[in-house]
Amino acid sequence: MTISLHPDTPQARTLPSAARGSASDGAEGSRIRVRLFTKYVALFVAVVAIALLANGLFEVFFYYREHKASLIRVQHEQAEAAAAKISQFVKEIENQLGWTTQLPWSAGSIEQRRFDALRLLRQVPAITELAQVDATGKERLRVSRLAMDAIDSGVDLSSDPKFTEAVAHKVYYGPVYFRRESEPYMTLALAGARKDAGVSIAEVNLKLIWDVVSQIRVGEHGHAYVVGPEGRLIAHPDISLVLRNTDMSGLAQVRAAQAGDGVMPDSLQEATNIQGQKVLTASAPIAPLGWTMFVELPVEEAYAALHASLERLAIVLLVASIFAVLAGIFLARRMVGPIQALRSGAERIGGGDFSQRISIRTGDELEGLADQFNDMGARLQESYATLERKVEQRTAELSESLQQQTATADVLKVISRSAFDLQMVLNTLVESAARLCDADEGTIFRPKDGVFYLAASCGLGAEQESHLRTFASVPERGSVVGRTLLDRKTVHVPDVQADPEFAPSSARRRSDVRTMLGVPLLREGAPIGVFVLTRHMVRPFSEKQIELAATFADQALIAIENARLFEEVQERTRELSRSLDDLRTAQDRLIQTEKLASLGQLTAGIAHEIKNPLNFVNNFSSVSTELIGELNETLRSAALDDKTREDVDELTGMLKSNLEKVVQHGKRADSIVRNMLLHSREGSGEHRHVDINAVVEESLNLAYHGARAERPSFNVTLKRDLDPAAGAVNIYPQEITRVLLNLISNGFYASAKRKESAGDGFEPTLSATTRNLGGKVEIRIRDNGTGIPPEVKEKMFNPFFTTKPAGEGTGLGLSMSHDIVVKQHGGTIDVNTEPGAFTEFIITLPRTLAAGGTTGGKT
Repeated sequence: MTISLHPDTPQARTLPSAARGSASDGAEGSRIRVRLFTKYVALFVAVVAIALLANGLFEVFFYYREHKASLIRVQHEQAEAAAAKISQFVKEIENQLGWTTQLPWSAGSIEQRRFDALRLLRQVPAITELAQVDATGKERLRVSRLAMDAIDSGVDLSSDPKFTEAVAHKVYYGPVYFRRESEPYMTLALAGARKDAGVSIAEVNLKLIWDVVSQIRVGEHGHAYVVGPEGRLIAHPDISLVLRNTDMSGLAQVRAAQAGDGVMPDSLQEATNIQGQKVLTASAPIAPLGWTMFVELPVEEAYAALHASLERLAIVLLVASIFAVLAGIFLARRMVGPIQALRSGAERIGGGDFSQRISIRTGDELEGLADQFNDMGARLQESYATLERKVEQRTAELSESLQQQTATADVLKVISRSAFDLQMVLNTLVESAARLCDADEGTIFRPKDGVFYLAASCGLGAEQESHLRTFASVPERGSVVGRTLLDRKTVHVPDVQADPEFAPSSARRRSDVRTMLGVPLLREGAPIGVFVLTRHMVRPFSEKQIELAATFADQALIAIENARLFEEVQERTRELSRSLDDLRTAQDRLIQTEKLASLGQLTAGIAHEIKNPLNFVNNFSSVSTELIGELNETLRSAALDDKTREDVDELTGMLKSNLEKVVQHGKRADSIVRNMLLHSREGSGEHRHVDINAVVEESLNLAYHGARAERPSFNVTLKRDLDPAAGAVNIYPQEITRVLLNLISNGFYASAKRKESAGDGFEPTLSATTRNLGGKVEIRIRDNGTGIPPEVKEKMFNPFFTTKPAGEGTGLGLSMSHDIVVKQHGGTIDVNTEPGAFTEFIITLPRTLAAGGTTGGKT
């Protein structure tokens, strides 16, 4: 028997009520074939039993598959985690060992290498012994925790695989062996990057690997173990198996994993272990050693939960069957159900619900009464059906139109409020389009470096979105994005699985996507993006939805164009700002150059005018000194008394002394004039790109040999720290050389002065350092001389200021250096000093002279 209340039963419209009524009255008694009680009890019990049995069987089947997959997945993750720990353990040792191969072998480096080796043993407890071999294969150093250290043992390892394999492949991983038959070890050899750096060979204790394997727990009786490339057991919770040199290559899972580079195929998830026990197994490769990590769980333990589930299912089926029998008896006794359904239907029709229908297929007297009821309802509904459908259709159209207009208004508000926040606009567009077009997912792809990547999305999972953001889409027929780019028109695929050109990709889309719609974003006929909507079931998009998607695509195109135009305007503004800054800088430097040129001409004129009378003073002073000598010779022959001769000698001596001082100061004035002319002269040579390290090295050599030529007893220790990355700099080489010679000479002078006061225990030292600062280069000249007092530091770059004694300095050297570095090259010169300790000059030069910034001359 079936009793249901539903709208518009078709059978009710095909049978005339009068004929059906008379037929039911005449045949009422003949239709009763089986008693209602018996039919309802048997049917209810059968339906419940079949439903429960089918549900239980399907539940057991799928639970078995999911439980097995979950166990394998957990085991695989545990294997990968343990393999990663072992790989990281070996890599860290390899990285630490790499520091011992940096320097080439030399006669004086053995003690430093021994110190480095001892420090390595302290930092890496896993390394028990470290041997260092030179480029010829001779052992030069061996440091061990278990034996005496050996220096220059001379053991020839040139043919040993530890040396040959490391030289050939940069790194060598030796086979596993056991020291004292208890602790696993392996040999790790690493060759230096330089040919003359040699090879470092370390003996590594692998006990930590055994600790990792012993700590892995899979259920109550599961375990993990490690197998080498030849199938030998390397690590196992039962150490006795390892010590017996157990060969695991006979196991099917080991052979399969080694054939698959450490990963077993799915067909071997169940296998037999070394004890002959059925297990679930998973593996993972241990790079770069070529080992394989296995994780196993006994099958009995793995499926214990499944067996318990089967027992619970059997109990549930038994209880459900008993309940079905009791419920059937109870419901069969309540035969008033059909009569109540008829009464309820009559009441709903009386209340205006003309779509009410009752379907009773019992073969007894209730079926005729139900037919008459349905015929009456059909006639009442017929007059209202057409009107209700029209009202509902029109209401649905108005609601859909209102939603579209509201979404469009919202998108326009976002565009107006966030005109230059393109990402927010695209996110709003894709969300609105997916919602109004009833799509499960929405995406927008934009070009980058010639290919298209995901730019905005809605409805994607985190993993799928991450895949699409790194997946490059190109024009092709195999994907909706590629086909849209290729055809440059809207592409609608009702069912991707029925499309012969579609080529699914796990990185491109999930496998449950069925219906796809792609709309191109075209600018002057060229695609600059793709708008894509997808559904997870076969349900094609309507024409109205396709038009709506095209509208959203046009809005996305407008937003992209607005952002592009804004970015172009911003970039043009930045370029104009940079050009204006460069122009102002060039103008300022040109004005400064003109001022300095005028000042230089004036200085040169004054110096020339002073030089002539200064030459006369110097010459006449020298001649007067000679005349005094002749006067003394003449007076010796004259007859003078002792008092007069004593007065004459005193006067001539004082006059000669004064003339000598005049000559001394005249020479100093002449030196000042020469330096003034040198200070004001035009710069010689042209600026060009030169190696700044070579300029510094040349200046050091020139200054040192010049000081030695002037004072043979002079000596100083020169230190160099020249950065190879300093490279070439666009400078006036002769001018920078003058600056460096001046600073280095001052450093020599200060160091020599300090040595005079400090005695033999002081060692004069001068260091030169270069550093790469990207667009600039830094030069540091540091001496350990007398230092500079604060009051002198403030005036040291002023012309003619000097603290040297008369005749030893003119006070123009630092002034010229400042002008050359700052005014001619656009750099900086600073000084750090501590009186009685050191002085350090810091020069910073730009790599390229500013356009129009210098003319080659200075004042």
